[in-house]
Amino acid sequence: MVKVGNDPQARPQTGIAQADLIIEVPVEGGLTRLAVVFQSQDPARVGPVRSARQSDLNYLSPLHAILAHVGASEAVTKAVRDAARSGGFIDVDEFQHADAFERTTDRQPPYNAYTSGARLRAAAGSAANDKVTVGAFAFGAQEGGADGTTLTVPYGEPVRYEYASGSYHRTAGGTKTMDASAGEVTPDNVVVIKTDVTEIPGTADAAGAPSFDYRATGGGAVVVLRDGKRFEGTWSREANEQYKFADASGKPILLRPGLTWMHIVPKDFAL
Repeated sequence: MVKVGNDPQARPQTGIAQADLIIEVPVEGGLTRLAVVFQSQDPARVGPVRSARQSDLNYLSPLHAILAHVGASEAVTKAVRDAARSGGFIDVDEFQHADAFERTTDRQPPYNAYTSGARLRAAAGSAANDKVTVGAFAFGAQEGGADGTTLTVPYGEPVRYEYASGSYHRTAGGTKTMDASAGEVTPDNVVVIKTDVTEIPGTADAAGAPSFDYRATGGGAVVVLRDGKRFEGTWSREANEQYKFADASGKPILLRPGLTWMHIVPKDFAL
């Protein structure tokens, strides 16, 4: 799992089209950051890699992932390293594993750090060969649903989806989402998790903008888009499990195999 910048200066990102799952999470100043998860494809180059956040601890252990990031605040760095010692995931921070990253000259810092699947496995050492059981989403055909050809996620920079030709075309702030190596990024599923998003005390930056964390266990409302259809229901998740989705009758909402783009949003976001 690679932490990738998502502010305008970070775009176009590289490698995100190869991901299986992208989790978009609110951070400071009205921005979002991406947690880019690779399982079925091995990225030759991915970035720009940015810093970790406290909220990353919400999904690392269930994924049993290698976490690639460029530093973090002092408190988050300690929390991530302490959590990694439990064996639930492997921490690969540029400040400890400089060889796992490259700094390019075509972009200004901090938007010039990149890595690859091969570099991360080398940094992880023998632990990268361990077989792990990863909680999976439920996939399959899905009946029913309302019209789901468009959706706007009202972040500070609104994200809009429009369904065409079997996938969702995505724009952020009116600009098409692109991968510098692969072209347009078109998710097969869009999942919007509504939950409690809270400010973390004492984390305000120089502009006074605080960092955020969110509740990732229990349950709440969810909106799922797939195949041009919209499904509303609830999400549920225990501590080290993957999210499960169900409609009002309790029947599972299944995803389509392919790229899933998941948004974490406050409960009061109108969708």
